[in-house]
Amino acid sequence: MDNADLEAVLTSVRDFVRKEVVPLEREIDENDEVPEHVRRTARDMGLFGFAIPESYGGLGLSASEEVRLMFELGYTTPALRSMFGTNNGIAGHVLLEGGTEEQKQRWLPRLASGEVVASFALTEPDAGSSPGDLRTTARADGEDWVISGSKRYITNAPIADVFMVFARTVAADGTQPGISAFLVPPGRRGPLGRAA
Repeated sequence: MDNADLEAVLTSVRDFVRKEVVPLEREIDENDEVPEHVRRTARDMGLFGFAIPESYGGLGLSASEEVRLMFELGYTTPALRSMFGTNNGIAGHVLLEGGTEEQKQRWLPRLASGEVVASFALTEPDAGSSPGDLRTTARADGEDWVISGSKRYITNAPIADVFMVFARTVAADGTQPGISAFLVPPGRRGPLGRAA
């Protein structure tokens, strides 16, 4: 993104945050919810995909550009940034780094547009957020995977359209090849397809 475009984005975000979000901070806190019109504006501004590459429909901001954007977003309640932070950060990044091209084509444009809200399911009751202490398992079942375990403190869980679920994988022969991330729609029951 060239500097003029970045400055335009920063100016529009600054105006949005200060004029539309700051006056609603008490309401957001009391209701534990960001109003739909604020969500819609954030989607229209491209905030759900600011870190997702342009080739997948995002703004494709660099790390230094993201920092400048975070200064503007940090002026108000963290609930605003949390609303789309997972799409850009921990869920979107995992998909960018570890997903198949088919998964990237299916999910990243929808994450970038805000059509889909992602959630990152790593934290567990007895393991915290330490991947090395994960207890959730994913067992191979032919071409599918069966996940067993529990998660907690999952950002966006009540409104998520897809969860990045981290699990200790167990192969069909009983060996444990490591930790994988799975794209899981909410309420999903039964076997899952390939890991991200």
